Amino acid sequence: MKGKRKSPTRKPNGGGVKTTTKKLIEQKAKGKLRFEVVNLASNISFTEDKTEPHTDWYPFGKDNLFPQYLADLKRKSSTHRAILSQKATYSSGTGMITGNAQLSEYIKSVNPQGQSLKKIIRLAEDDYYTFGNCYIEFVEYDGGCNVYHIDATQCRVHKDLSSVYIHPNWKNVNGEMELLREVPMYPNFKGGRSIMMLKDYESEFQRYGIPDYIAAATNGAIEIDYLIQRYNHSKFQNGFMPSAIIEIDGSMSDDEAEELIALAQDKLTGENNNSKILFLVKEGNQSSQTNVTILDDNKDGSFMEYQELTRNNIVTAHRWQPALSGIVSSGKMNNTGSEIRISYDLVMRTVIKDTTEQVFEPIRDAIGSILKIDASDLEIQFESPISFASDISIKDIADVNELRKLIGLEERPELDDVYLHKTMNDNGSSRL
Repeated sequence: MKGKRKSPTRKPNGGGVKTTTKKLIEQKAKGKLRFEVVNLASNISFTEDKTEPHTDWYPFGKDNLFPQYLADLKRKSSTHRAILSQKATYSSGTGMITGNAQLSEYIKSVNPQGQSLKKIIRLAEDDYYTFGNCYIEFVEYDGGCNVYHIDATQCRVHKDLSSVYIHPNWKNVNGEMELLREVPMYPNFKGGRSIMMLKDYESEFQRYGIPDYIAAATNGAIEIDYLIQRYNHSKFQNGFMPSAIIEIDGSMSDDEAEELIALAQDKLTGENNNSKILFLVKEGNQSSQTNVTILDDNKDGSFMEYQELTRNNIVTAHRWQPALSGIVSSGKMNNTGSEIRISYDLVMRTVIKDTTEQVFEPIRDAIGSILKIDASDLEIQFESPISFASDISIKDIADVNELRKLIGLEERPELDDVYLHKTMNDNGSSRL
C-alpha cells in the first residue's frame, strides 16, 4: 500500500505549492461546498422610539452606537470623508477678527492645551457635519474660562435633556461605569463645568440631530463607494483576467497540475498581469482538438458609470458642489477657476453661513456671557479658495518698464508709461 502523498511546498518561482485546490474541487463535486448570498444593503437604525429603563441616558440608535457607525462610515469612503473635511475647513474660515483687544488675545488660546478658538470651532463643525451633533465643554476658573471640544461619539444626553453623559467606550459602558461622567447642560454649571450641545434639526428627533447626508448612508451610497474602492484594489492585486484561454489536450500528474496552478497564480495575478494568455493542459486523446477561447472584459464601462453615479449621489446628499470636491464638469473648467468660485459662493450661501449661525454664534455668545465681555463683534473671516487675480491681465495694468523690472531687465526711459498692447504691430509682433 502506498503511503499518503505529501503536497509539495510552494517555491518562490512557482515550482510547487501547498494547496487545497484538489480537496475543494472534490468537495464541490460531492456537493459539500455551500454558497451564501451576502446582502450589501444598509440596515442601520437610528430611531428615538425606545429607551432603556435601567439607564438615565437616551440611547442614540437601536444599539446606542449610531455615532460609532457614522464614524466608521467616515473612514470608509474617500469621497464622503473629503466632503466632510472640506465643509469643516471652509466653515471655520481663515481666521477670526474682533475689535475687543481682551477677546482678541483670549481666542488665541482657550484652554491649557493651547488650542485656539478657531481650532475648537473647526472640530465642533466637523462633528456637526459628521454626526448632526457637536459638544463644547466650558470649565470656569478664577478670572476666566477654558473651552474644550468633546468627541460626539462619547456623548449621550439625559432623558430629560438636563445633562450630557460622557464615556470613552459606549460599547462596554456597563463594564466601565467608573469612566462615566455627567456634565450639566449649558447654561447650568456644576463644579464649574457645563456642556453645550448643538444639533442639526430633524423632525421626529427631539434629543439628537441627524447629519444632512443621512440619505446617502441609508440608501447604501457611501458603503457602495467604499466597496467600489475595495473592488478596484482587489482587482489590481489579484486581477486574473487573461485575454484568452488555450486548452491543450495532454496528461499530467496531480503534482504537475498543482505546479501549473502555482505558476498561474504567480504569473497571472498582481501588478501588470492582466490581459495575458492562459494555457490549460488537460487529459484527452489524440483526436481531441485544441480549444481557444477569447475573453472580453467589457464590464468596466458600466462599472465606471455606476461609480460616477454613486459619487454624485454622495455629493448631492451633502448639499455640496462637485467642483469643490475636485470633480469638475467636462468643458467647464478654465484657467480662471470660475466654476470653483461659483460653487464656493453657492455653498457659502446655502451651507456654510447656515452652519455658522447654528454652531459658531451660540459658542461665541456663551463665551461672552461667561467672561462677561461683549463678544458680539467676533466674526469668522471667509476667503474664496480661488481669487479674482487670475482674471486680471498684467499687460493691462503694468507698463513696459514695470514688466521689464518684474523679469529682471533694465528699464528704458523711452518706454515710461507705454503699455505692451501699444507696442504691437497689426500682425501681433512687437515693435520694441
